[in-house]
Amino acid sequence: MLCSVLAAENYSLWPRRPAELEQARHLVREQKVMEAAALLEPYVIEQGIAGREARQIMGAVNVRRYLSRRHPQAKVYKVQRGDTIERIASAHNCPTDVLMLLNGLVEPSMVKRGQRLVVVPMNLRIEVHPAQREISVWDGTQLVADYDIVDMKVPDSKTNHETRVIAREGYVRGAAIPRRSLMFAASHRVLRLEGDICIAGAQRVPGNVFKMEPKDVNELALLVGVGARVSIVWDEESYKKLDPKADATPQQKTDSPQAKS
Repeated sequence: MLCSVLAAENYSLWPRRPAELEQARHLVREQKVMEAAALLEPYVIEQGIAGREARQIMGAVNVRRYLSRRHPQAKVYKVQRGDTIERIASAHNCPTDVLMLLNGLVEPSMVKRGQRLVVVPMNLRIEVHPAQREISVWDGTQLVADYDIVDMKVPDSKTNHETRVIAREGYVRGAAIPRRSLMFAASHRVLRLEGDICIAGAQRVPGNVFKMEPKDVNELALLVGVGARVSIVWDEESYKKLDPKADATPQQKTDSPQAKS
């Protein structure tokens, strides 16, 4: 009872939840995603509860769009003689996983000359915010996805630094799965970064690791390819001064060197 009274007395001290967040949820349910995105845009870079909720709603909208044929940069490619799924993916900067997902492909070797495939370039970058236990994905200034960090083992030196994705790996019951294997699609993904850092889900990995829900890591591994820029942010104010969202995102590679072996 006392707790209830105290909560009631202090309720006015809590930050007010912007009405735009609930309006955006209604618009998403009505499939009016562009209107929802416009309402959320001012809030996605905020810290605190309102910013976190805005990023989660925006992510729910954009992930479906970025991993679908409705992607703003989607185009159709006609398969030529000598093409392979890996060659097409590399030429269009579209990870093989995404290429297969968009076109309902199960076996990479099934592409045929004259076949029309939807390809989507993926030039996204990652921001890791350990203090907020949050990982977000950006396309320039556009928020694409937002995920929770459920656990982490990180270095003592907590300074901002830049790194890159150097491999996208798959594991089933602790065993590494080759990318060309049919089992890769059902594997638990691990994103390996420079500096002995990983982003992982169910898979146990040595070294420094940011752990997410397995389904979230698998989704993240679809959105970003090898070579993607990763910013690990401890000091939010210093990071904002750099204005990283204004930088052009570098080209990503679609597969890791390990994947080609």
